[in-house]
Amino acid sequence: MSSQQYGTLTATYDRMTQAHSFPIKPPSSKEYPKEYLDPIYWHPESEGFVLFDWDKWLAKNPSVPKVYGPPQRSSYFRTWSSIPLWWWNRSCYLQPLAFCCRPCSPKPEMERISDVKSGALFTGLLGPNPNPENIPEPFRNKLLWTRENIAPETLISFNRWAWRSNTPEGRVVGVGTLGIDWSNDASCFGLVFAYQQPKSFANVQVSPDGKWILLNAFRDPKKGGKMNYLWMYVVQEGDVFTSTDGKVLDWVKPGDLLRVTWNQNDPYECNNELVNYMYFIRTVATLDEEKGTVTLEEENFSELFTNATNDPGCGTCLATCCYTCSCCMSGEDRFDFQVSNISDRQIFSPSATPPESNVVDRL
Repeated sequence: MSSQQYGTLTATYDRMTQAHSFPIKPPSSKEYPKEYLDPIYWHPESEGFVLFDWDKWLAKNPSVPKVYGPPQRSSYFRTWSSIPLWWWNRSCYLQPLAFCCRPCSPKPEMERISDVKSGALFTGLLGPNPNPENIPEPFRNKLLWTRENIAPETLISFNRWAWRSNTPEGRVVGVGTLGIDWSNDASCFGLVFAYQQPKSFANVQVSPDGKWILLNAFRDPKKGGKMNYLWMYVVQEGDVFTSTDGKVLDWVKPGDLLRVTWNQNDPYECNNELVNYMYFIRTVATLDEEKGTVTLEEENFSELFTNATNDPGCGTCLATCCYTCSCCMSGEDRFDFQVSNISDRQIFSPSATPPESNVVDRL
């Protein structure tokens, strides 16, 4: 390593360690989504919605695969439509169009993951909730990275959704929209998501033991609408996850989240042979209400920072026609390239302060 390269790496590290905490942004003057106060978003009439029977679920003795191999690595990127690298902001594929349209999109803000000096991305996405005690602990005051998710959505925060306490029999405890505090790549693909997600909502149910979180995603809560079920498992003390070649994933810690899909249309399906999507969710920043700061979680953030600032090299640039075409890659190589070289630029819309729990408690 040359002295110049060493100096660059040292300077980057110094910036990260010296600027790892940022003041919380003042509350936004805009209104929170009116849907948060609409009872039908807490009790949708959409096809398939259920107030979950946790006894029925636990009787199935559900578990998640402990050998971690994301199914999307081998099942996606098999058709001609996956050849263009339109997911990455370093790609030349229609990126000028995305950059021109972004300012008038539903997610007009754009910041860099690598901007550890201002921290504008992290403080823009993670803000305080008036009743944080009602937020499920794995979500509470955290900014989450959807590691190895192939959709153009990288950082999410549930902190400013509308939350209320659970009941002994169980109920919907949270409602939110993917349109705010949910970042997308500053790319053509990301812009498509940015236009679609403000119309997408989800409500949240949590198991009595806190191990399972069920997101019920929908666009239309009325009769005729469709419901998709998205599971998250909270990693427990004693859980051991390994890679497909038998190596222990020692970076997986208790309290981490594993996002898993068995069947989006059947919330009670938990046969691990049917898992079709899976990735770990990692906390990259936390909010300290007493100090009024957002602080980077250095271990997790360092991996995110590396993946957002990687230089794949001149050979990869040439082989992909300036990061535009993946025709020379296998599906697995395409997946590995994508998740290891994520978009540094992220677009988003920050949330307003959500309603207090006592306002939505009666809905």
